[in-house]
Amino acid sequence: MSDDVLAVWSSSSPNGSRNFEYGIRTRTWGFKSFEPDYRSSVRWVLFGYSHSSGGPRQPAADWQSGVADILLCEVSGDFYTGHAPHWPDEIEDNKIIYPCRIGITVIGAATGVSTSANGPLGLAGSEALRLSGTGNRGVYCRVDLSDLRQVLDAPVTSSGVVDLSRTAGDVIPERPNRRSQGQGRSQDAALNKALEDHAVAMAIEHYRGLGWDEIRTLGKPYDLVCTKVTGEEKHVEVKGTTGAGGDVNYTPNEVQHFRSCPFGADLVVVRDIQVDRSVFPHATSGGELLHVENYQAPPEDLKATGWTGRVSGWH
Repeated sequence: MSDDVLAVWSSSSPNGSRNFEYGIRTRTWGFKSFEPDYRSSVRWVLFGYSHSSGGPRQPAADWQSGVADILLCEVSGDFYTGHAPHWPDEIEDNKIIYPCRIGITVIGAATGVSTSANGPLGLAGSEALRLSGTGNRGVYCRVDLSDLRQVLDAPVTSSGVVDLSRTAGDVIPERPNRRSQGQGRSQDAALNKALEDHAVAMAIEHYRGLGWDEIRTLGKPYDLVCTKVTGEEKHVEVKGTTGAGGDVNYTPNEVQHFRSCPFGADLVVVRDIQVDRSVFPHATSGGELLHVENYQAPPEDLKATGWTGRVSGWH
């Protein structure tokens, strides 16, 4: 059975390496323009970032005789237009360089994967990676990824999604001489607070529009308590990001509350929040809100190491 795959070759330039690591950590990928290959049917993004014979600008026969380092991601939601500077070069220049964006959930990485026609990528996947590198864009292909998922030890549930609880956990490939800056969540406390405050404010406005009479900000183990004069109560956990928001971090207490809350706990994710870092406290604007009612944090959506996982509903 073939899968809809977008093959992406990551540049080995200093800026390309930096953006690749940041995009994987924040589970968001972007392109400079919308292309016909960037379609809603794409379910997987296959990244390549190193090849034994050098870069992709080589004859196909030489490419297929070597091996590559790859990273497989599952798509979380459709392509969308980003309005918030997200990658390091966008933040430095304070402009949108990659407006065509998509959320990704990291499934696993492998080194030394054969790029021959008989390898786990198949001829179509291998050639798509090479063409992506020569054309500096994502290349759509149809590939049976079952062999590659076996290599990555990524079992699929009966509903057809990868069971994240049975994978190796978060994988952040690093280029030589590059240092990781953390996984997923920014290390900038001021930025984190600005994103959280903006997302909570949008969530409060959203729930007021739904008819809740009183909304109190709590913080831990959840952000909002919503009540009605009838006695009805609802708890809400809120997440905010400049990225795609299709894959977010949780604390163990948040996961436990989702699963045990007697009133039903909702999840609200606000993505693509614009941040003005030139002022302090940081000014924020914009953002798109996703409301997941009575979220249960199912095990198959959470990675084995760390409470990190997919959020469905971005369409």
